[in-house]
Amino acid sequence: MWSGEPFGYEGEHYRLEEMTFLPPPIQSPRIPIWVVGAWPSKRSMNRALRYDGLLAYTTRGEVAPEDIRTMKAYAEENRSSDTPFDVVWEGQTPGDDPGRAASMVRPFAEAGATWWIESPWLPPNEPEDLRRRIEAGPPCVELLS
Repeated sequence: MWSGEPFGYEGEHYRLEEMTFLPPPIQSPRIPIWVVGAWPSKRSMNRALRYDGLLAYTTRGEVAPEDIRTMKAYAEENRSSDTPFDVVWEGQTPGDDPGRAASMVRPFAEAGATWWIESPWLPPNEPEDLRRRIEAGPPCVELLS
């Protein structure tokens, strides 16, 4: 689908009518794929290691910086490719307090997270609240340096 050419598919479980996604992605060879890796499930982690990164998760449901450090080490020890590999974590930081936002993100960055996804899953998540958070910009860990 990412080729920029018409694509359709019909299989046992899915059917996509022919469509063309434009513009095609500029990443090569494709858009990076991040897969959830649920530590300490080796089956889940090994599935994520076949792609470009993992969205960190644990079987206990919470993720601490030490979990990020452990998952990153596991990826480095068990990945067969030497292409870049992202470790992604998500959370919600206050857009109106850059110092506090940085202090929330920094432990995950220091543990090896390469991306932070701002994930306002909990209310209030009205359009205006989301717009204000987007306009505030991403957390900046350098604020604490």
